[in-house]
Amino acid sequence: MDSQKNLWRAYAPPRNIAKLNSAWIPPADSAGLAAPFSARVHTIYPATQAVYASKASLPARNLRRMFRGLRRFISREDEGGVEYTEDHALYYPCKAAEAEESVLSDWHAFGIYSRPMVNRVEVHNTFTPSPTPYRVINLDEVDPEEVFRSLLSPGGNVHPELWIRGLEHPSLPPRPTGWPLPTPGKPLPFPWECELNPFLVRTDCGPAPVYWNIRSSELAILYGGPIDVSVPLSGADLAQPATRPFVTHMYISGLALAESGFPWKFMIKNVNGTRVRDVFRAIMDNFQEHVSRAEFEGWTPERQRRVDLEWKMRGGQRAGDGVRRVDYLCGQLCFRGLSWNQDRTGWVLHAGPEW
Repeated sequence: MDSQKNLWRAYAPPRNIAKLNSAWIPPADSAGLAAPFSARVHTIYPATQAVYASKASLPARNLRRMFRGLRRFISREDEGGVEYTEDHALYYPCKAAEAEESVLSDWHAFGIYSRPMVNRVEVHNTFTPSPTPYRVINLDEVDPEEVFRSLLSPGGNVHPELWIRGLEHPSLPPRPTGWPLPTPGKPLPFPWECELNPFLVRTDCGPAPVYWNIRSSELAILYGGPIDVSVPLSGADLAQPATRPFVTHMYISGLALAESGFPWKFMIKNVNGTRVRDVFRAIMDNFQEHVSRAEFEGWTPERQRRVDLEWKMRGGQRAGDGVRRVDYLCGQLCFRGLSWNQDRTGWVLHAGPEW
């Protein structure tokens, strides 16, 4: 028997730009190297249109039934076979779904540009929430060397707020192409017309895209599995686009969990383009909400019993904390990716056991 192969691609942490005296060289991990992880890039499923065949006339239907009966008698197809109805739907791909599939380096390049590590300081370089306000200065009037030195004081204190967003220099990662920001008011692509970030792609068995317990914070989103060497996702990883093309909203309308409905549909929003971090934060925030008494009483006795057990196991009873939505998952707490909902309403969140 062959030994088990490592299903995780090699991880390269963000490289610190220590000096502004050499040209930017992309790290090996963003160069599109062949690796098992890159093979799991989301396939764009084409949008489909149902075209129903018109009903045949009565004589034609009777004639077809006679021929089918004769075939079944000859080949014994009626023993355990499957019979399909006459008016089944025929599906054809929609032209709107035709899109070029990205390579791994495309996602990585945007993340590195969005959150470069400059002079040992992680700076925010794109339009996403930042801990401190940024200076707005004409880039032609900026001295990159001065900005570089200002990020780290002689005493070792970091000052990411002194970074000039969009600063260009040969030593800095260039602005990636192919990622236009969403146009306000323009219709968004449907989920099946989008390509998911590799960190968010559904995995039904084996290692999930990331190892993350939904009950934990975003700091505990790990690259690697429970039996592997794991590292937290970096700021650059979390700043990668959630989809291609960019979307401003992602509606989570389903939960892929055995014996479960999904009473708490929620929307992920970022007017400047949804990032990986936005997805994880929205999932975490949604499931940390408390469950109302009316919601709890509306569940079956079996689910109430299982939720109560999960609540006690996580220490809710000892801490005096009420039942939360995360208890509804009944121990299937690990993120296993997203997929577009077959009912065309949005996205499905997949959760499961640890492995």
